[in-house]
Amino acid sequence: MALCATLGALRRDAVGQRRAVTTASLVLFRGGDAPIRVGRPAPNTGHGASEDCAACHREIAREWAASLHKHAWTDEVFQRAYEIEPMAFCRNCHAPLATNGRTPRGLAAVEGVSCSACHVRDGVVLSSGAGRGDAAGTIAPHPVRADARFGRSEYCAGCHQFNFPAERTPGGPLFDTHMPMQDTFGEWQRSAHAARGTQCQDCHMPWRTAADGTRYRSHAFVGGRDPSLLARSSRVEVTAIAVGDDRVSVSVRVTPTDVGHAFPTGDLFRRLELSVWLDDDASRKRIVAFARSFADQFERRPDGTTGFVRRQVSDSRVQPPGTGAPRESRLVLAFERGRAPRVVRWKFEHLLMPSPQAASQGFGAAQYRATISEGQAAIAPITAAISVNTP
Repeated sequence: MALCATLGALRRDAVGQRRAVTTASLVLFRGGDAPIRVGRPAPNTGHGASEDCAACHREIAREWAASLHKHAWTDEVFQRAYEIEPMAFCRNCHAPLATNGRTPRGLAAVEGVSCSACHVRDGVVLSSGAGRGDAAGTIAPHPVRADARFGRSEYCAGCHQFNFPAERTPGGPLFDTHMPMQDTFGEWQRSAHAARGTQCQDCHMPWRTAADGTRYRSHAFVGGRDPSLLARSSRVEVTAIAVGDDRVSVSVRVTPTDVGHAFPTGDLFRRLELSVWLDDDASRKRIVAFARSFADQFERRPDGTTGFVRRQVSDSRVQPPGTGAPRESRLVLAFERGRAPRVVRWKFEHLLMPSPQAASQGFGAAQYRATISEGQAAIAPITAAISVNTP
């Protein structure tokens, strides 16, 4: 599931102790446990539809209309996953204004995470206090309350930091509800970005300038489907050396660059794949995966019963700068004697879900798989130094 959220989540720190991730955004969001209650609309803003905001915030409304926040409920990838696990936990986050957590209808479905969901509470419009977007030279026609949390990462934690829910589909796996289902805010807290004060908004809501010169935070909410953001996230180095007349040893290093959380982060289905192959023979490619993996473990539950609990058993994702070493792997590629391949080719890709799952749900590669970077490395003779990767 793509963006489900439970607030006040518990997570384990570096020594395995549980501790609360507390955020002031608790006062704004109810998380996956319940829909959001915005209260009465702010005066002179219509009946809560986001199109009413566009009269004064044209650029912001245009960006939001094309964003994944707007399409949080209608997004095809989410809907296919939701068909498998149709839980209220998911509805409450992807359509947070739906009535009583029921299957969303009308604006709640069409607008997903709408302007009201983030900015309206009990007749007041909340803002960061950093400006009025692209409504230069005008006076707000509605009450406004500045809240500096809008410009800090803690605000994002309200929807991007949560544990596995107690709710599950009939016959579905039981997860440890103390284990993070998404730990994006926690990952950021441990990163070099947090240490130097770089907030989530600096990358995902960068400053923009409207036609009239007014500065505002972008509401396109760029993320894992944005090619430029993916390209900034990491650097791939591949080196190769012949180790006989029928094998090539390939070393892979993936180093995080401009990323403030684990890569990929968010939905637990997401993964990276680095494919490597000799010359043009992609039919025999090898794949290095970067993902979280889970397994069922038989144990005693908190209620005293015993049974299987699904737990994370490994995490091979690329961790953000400041939290560990680059990810390194080594592969051996075989070839027929006498063939003498010249180069190792590679492709680094971001997947919204594993290929078998995507195929079972009818997705083609273009819908769930995006290329981050690709290149080739010359194969050095066994007596020579390993070659430097060439993109």
